[in-house]
Amino acid sequence: MPTAGGSVSPVVSTTASPTTSTPACTGLPICEPPPPDAQGNPPCFYSDGWQAATDGGIEVWYFHEPQNLSQAEKVTAVVRKTDGTTQTQEADIAAGQQVHRFEFPAIDKSVVAQVFFDTAAGRCFVAGPGS
Repeated sequence: MPTAGGSVSPVVSTTASPTTSTPACTGLPICEPPPPDAQGNPPCFYSDGWQAATDGGIEVWYFHEPQNLSQAEKVTAVVRKTDGTTQTQEADIAAGQQVHRFEFPAIDKSVVAQVFFDTAAGRCFVAGPGS
């Protein structure tokens, strides 16, 4: 555009790139599963998880995978704490039972390092808060 002195003002063009933030895909069957943990344990079934319990401690949720629902199973929940100690609970999951809740009322969320499920198929790690 010409100015009073006859010169042309430079035109500055800025193009804003759209910023898109794709949330992490977790907890859905269509999501890519996370990689194995540092010990090589695979992630557990996408619905399994743990969180702080409303009345204190933590709760760990085990969901019987649909393809194995017709089979009974023994499951051990293993909570590894930040001090290196572990606490475990076992449950007999009946054929057809869809979910089981493990309760660890004496374990504060802040001292949980990792949670696992041990089954006849092996060990897997359970996703927790913020995973």
